[in-house]
Amino acid sequence: MILAGKPVQERVLADVTVGVERLKQARGVAPTLAVVLIGEDPASQIYVRGKKRAADSVGIGTRDHLYPQGIAQADLERLLRTLSADPGVHGILLQLPLPKGLNETAALAAIDPEKDVDGLHPMNLGRLLAGERGTVPCTPAGCLAILDHYGVKLEGAEAVVVGRSRLVGKPLAQLLLARNATVTMCHTRTRNLAEHTRRADVLCVAAGRPRMITGDMVKEGAWVIDVGVNRLDTGRLAGDVDFESVEKRAGGVTPVPGGVGLLTIAMLLKNTLAAAERQAGR
Repeated sequence: MILAGKPVQERVLADVTVGVERLKQARGVAPTLAVVLIGEDPASQIYVRGKKRAADSVGIGTRDHLYPQGIAQADLERLLRTLSADPGVHGILLQLPLPKGLNETAALAAIDPEKDVDGLHPMNLGRLLAGERGTVPCTPAGCLAILDHYGVKLEGAEAVVVGRSRLVGKPLAQLLLARNATVTMCHTRTRNLAEHTRRADVLCVAAGRPRMITGDMVKEGAWVIDVGVNRLDTGRLAGDVDFESVEKRAGGVTPVPGGVGLLTIAMLLKNTLAAAERQAGR
């Protein structure tokens, strides 16, 4: 089975559209997302444009703060604190990665955790670790949305996460633990990686290495979530999973493109709506 992201994305966006209209009618609040983009990274620029189009489609307003020539760390933190104090802004997205010379951790900490729609503020990550309610990082939330949509049972399952970034790997492992999966975390320096991946009922790969997981590394009938997006020398996109060989063994696998990537923006907008609802007192 190909675990396509499109039907999951459409369902999430439809729910957000209804929620946005309900909030406008009930409280007169129009959810607004502030996007901060530093530098001229082409991939980040494309991603930000995609977020704006998606926000427009569900009725969420956007405010762009673009600094193609860069910004000083103190000025960036001041901007984020100003946006945090603005009652007309309900969500703040700081596009990562930041250019060299800027401190991501300090910048993220300058955002009000109630407006941190990427779920990367230290307080939100701490809430996730503690098993408390908070904003969940978008891509890991999208992974779970796909698994839920296709009826994958997580309780008691052997889950292996390949990748340990704070953007995906670490929070995804916590989400799987919260669903009572037994989780093993691996990474690019794990010895005998295939011995771990072959045990997985659910295998999630977010290591940033094209086609590193091949069919012989996957358990028969496993559910495989490929978070990787890698640009090959040919210009084509490839995931961290070798789709052709893995598809022959897996019970289901997400494609690249067309899989998890479609859910990241959808979950961002879902988080923005939730933040607006909290701030409106709902």
